[in-house]
Amino acid sequence: MKALEENKSALLVAPTWAEIEAVTEKVRTALKISGRLAGEEKELQVFDSLSWTEAQKRDARQYRPGMAIHFHRTAYGFDKDETVAVVAVENNSLTVQCPDGSEVLFQLGQGSALFDVGEKRELKMAAGDKLLLQSNWQKKFVNGELVEVKAVQGDSVLLADGRVIPAEYRTFTHGYAVTSHAAQGKTVDEVLLVASSRSLPAINQEQFYVSISRGRERCQIFTDDAEMLRSHVTHSSARLAAVEAMPRRDFLQTILQRGNRFLKRFRQRFAQSISTERSNNEIKPTEHQRESYHSSV
Repeated sequence: MKALEENKSALLVAPTWAEIEAVTEKVRTALKISGRLAGEEKELQVFDSLSWTEAQKRDARQYRPGMAIHFHRTAYGFDKDETVAVVAVENNSLTVQCPDGSEVLFQLGQGSALFDVGEKRELKMAAGDKLLLQSNWQKKFVNGELVEVKAVQGDSVLLADGRVIPAEYRTFTHGYAVTSHAAQGKTVDEVLLVASSRSLPAINQEQFYVSISRGRERCQIFTDDAEMLRSHVTHSSARLAAVEAMPRRDFLQTILQRGNRFLKRFRQRFAQSISTERSNNEIKPTEHQRESYHSSV
């Protein structure tokens, strides 16, 4: 909110989607109170991408019934922009339900770049909301683009820049917080990194470096366990799970090679930021910890 009042660009970064959803809820509540989100909220069903790697999309163990698969191109008998629902998982294949209700077998393997995996859910939005676009569409929308809602008109969304999101395009979510992976390539005035104790297993040196290096002027870190966070960010995750495969490993190694000369400076910034947050009482316990405390009392 302070960054918005000062007319500065800001980016909220969180290590997991669960953390992002929690942060988004709090941000939208604050925006409603301040009057920055105006008018009646409306709900639209969207395809919320899970941002899987190619290796994850080829791994049947990653799927579960209820997930959705959205095709970017015509392939395997499915039309471009068609979305099917996962009904069952068997070895290296999936049983999926098409929009007309029919069920077909979908064999996993090559061609994972032709589709995305996510979940269908209801997304609340109002005038003033920020949205993160999660796929390219007809040269009108770009994956990773941040846009602002001007109005919701039926099944369409009018954007502040004059464009209209039609009913056929439903691959977007709230754009108040992103993962470190989605933050790559973005540069803003201020970065706010949220890392509660429940998401610390997803944090490592590489992820931390990508997150804090997005800000030109300032980086603030919010956590409820500073010592544990310090332990995670001082260790590299060079050994990755097999499902992450080579592309991501190569990227992380490249990030490390390019960032080695900056690591010392960022560690100093981290230590100073933690000290400042403590003195300003900005590090607050999570809802889970508050509940645990009250229940114990």
